Amino acid sequence: MTENSTTIARRQFVKATIASTAVLGGVSSTGAAQSNGNSQFAIKQGGKCIPIEPLSLSGLPIEEFYDYRTPDTDPMSYKYASFGTENLQRDDTSIMFLYDGPKGLSLVMVHDKLDSDGGGAVSFRITNLPVQGKFVVKDDSYDDSTNHDTFDYSKHRNWNGKETANATIHWTWQGGRSDGAVYRGLGNDFEFTIHPQFNGQALLSDQQGSEYEGQVNKWEVLSGNANNPTRTKLKMNEKATITSNGCGSGTTETTGNETTNGGEGTTTGTTSNPSDVNSEGSKGFFAKLWDGISSILNSVVSFFTNLF
Repeated sequence: MTENSTTIARRQFVKATIASTAVLGGVSSTGAAQSNGNSQFAIKQGGKCIPIEPLSLSGLPIEEFYDYRTPDTDPMSYKYASFGTENLQRDDTSIMFLYDGPKGLSLVMVHDKLDSDGGGAVSFRITNLPVQGKFVVKDDSYDDSTNHDTFDYSKHRNWNGKETANATIHWTWQGGRSDGAVYRGLGNDFEFTIHPQFNGQALLSDQQGSEYEGQVNKWEVLSGNANNPTRTKLKMNEKATITSNGCGSGTTETTGNETTNGGEGTTTGTTSNPSDVNSEGSKGFFAKLWDGISSILNSVVSFFTNLF
């Protein structure tokens, strides 16, 4: 049977329309895969590199997200602690994460959990901080004899003339409370190192009364969803470096020991080469979904082609 020009035109229109949809869908799917597979930020410790993603919540400024409460704030509390991160806090655990807010990227640190038993002590020496940043939350910084925490902050120029900042923080807290800090203004180009000292190694551990006694048993970095972040356990006796340069091409990445879904248990992570992430045998959810959609679209093309 000879096809007339109208039939050919209809067929070409159907093919072009569905093909355009397929191309647009393919670009969107690929973009999502690239976004999920390549994290800009990473934490390095002991020869391992762990990609991390900043937490963020509905454009909330970090001060509101942290929600540091004292008798002088509204709402107020005599616990001098972070109420906004309570769902992220864990008993006898020190957590830290990056937070992406409307005024820039922040480093957030929180020690222990509200209303838990026992206090604790931690010291952090942080080197090579971006000089344009500043501490927007000092937990604690109130002027009273019951506040033993100290924040020492200094700026200097390194060997090549670049100005950076260092901070030394000593915390100690009573049972039922928590401590922490927020440094905002990291920018887009940074690599700073945290030198930790926990428990007996912390400066204020030997100045505690009985109400301050307690142990920190875990150090974790959080990543991803603010309501249900990935948790990676860090070594408490080794320094950790947080960088904006990711893990780098060809660098072995690891997920470390993770706690997912906000739970307390741990599962052993896997180590993989980034070049293998997009291999055929390890397609992500969106890639598999797109394969199914492509198959359906091909069937639709065939149907309309035969119809017209």
